[in-house]
Amino acid sequence: MKVLPRLTAVLTCATLALTLSAVPATAFSPLAPSGVDVSGHQRGNGTPIHWREVAADGQRFAFVKATEGEGWLNPHYLEDVHAAHQAGLLVGTYHYARPAKDARTQAAHYAAALATAPATSLPPVLDIEVDEGLSPAQLQSWTRDFLTETERLTGRTPMVYTYRYFWREHMADTDAFTRYPLWLAAYQNTVPESVGGWDNLTFWQRSDAGRVAGINGPVDLNLFNGTDAQLGDFVAGRHVDLGGLLDTVPGPDILDALGGDNAALAGLILAAESGILPEGALTGAAERAGIDPALAGDIAERVGQLLESGILPVDDLLVMVENPDYSIGDLLILLNNAG
Repeated sequence: MKVLPRLTAVLTCATLALTLSAVPATAFSPLAPSGVDVSGHQRGNGTPIHWREVAADGQRFAFVKATEGEGWLNPHYLEDVHAAHQAGLLVGTYHYARPAKDARTQAAHYAAALATAPATSLPPVLDIEVDEGLSPAQLQSWTRDFLTETERLTGRTPMVYTYRYFWREHMADTDAFTRYPLWLAAYQNTVPESVGGWDNLTFWQRSDAGRVAGINGPVDLNLFNGTDAQLGDFVAGRHVDLGGLLDTVPGPDILDALGGDNAALAGLILAAESGILPEGALTGAAERAGIDPALAGDIAERVGQLLESGILPVDDLLVMVENPDYSIGDLLILLNNAG
């Protein structure tokens, strides 16, 4: 049943969306080491990653997805970890959390995978970006159990990967994990603010649509919030005095503008879900809202899939409609994780 408050919010945002323009790009430091993170998406149709070309393209580090849940192992994990290491990259891994299943079992599964790849140099990573029905208090407990067990099993302080909307809304913006380095996903044109009480982010995933030599198709792009020397210190386990470089040192433009207004785009998606926006009209409406045409088409396709499956995250979109602090990048990550 469609309620009046939702329709009012949708209509308001859909109207606003038609007048919004793109946001200009912002400069960042050329001194900040850049790197990629990869999963099976970069290995479509068996296409290999040519890691020496990745390194020659100026990338300094690479994170490879290792595990997910209690038993899944990336079939390309060992190959990519060793090949990236041999190409001269600093190599890390990550575990995609499935909070509906046991945290300690997942930590043990991840630690076992790490033991098979001694070439890794960056700390282990917990990728936490779905709640799977857990409350913020339950998610905090789950996260604490996973991080504690991972540290016990590996002897290394793990890192937390998340994104702003999830941490604020589903983790209650807790500051209980600031002893762990933060890797924050934020697809936007300005350096993101930290969440959860962290003073600085350590890594910033700035795009999920980058192009890097040696990788067939789009790939996640990241920056380390420090100098190359500080990256060496970080690898050695010295996690202090990081951050600030991206905020203080100017450099060339390295981001493409996403453009548009997130609250308005969320409203357009809800308008499509409610039947206010005619079927097939989301792409054009998003373009008129200042979204790049290719991106608008990708968003419309993803929304269509989620609507067909009945798993569009309506409640989260309603929160975004009412909160202009979130970015289109936050919305993209939300849609990518739905289902």
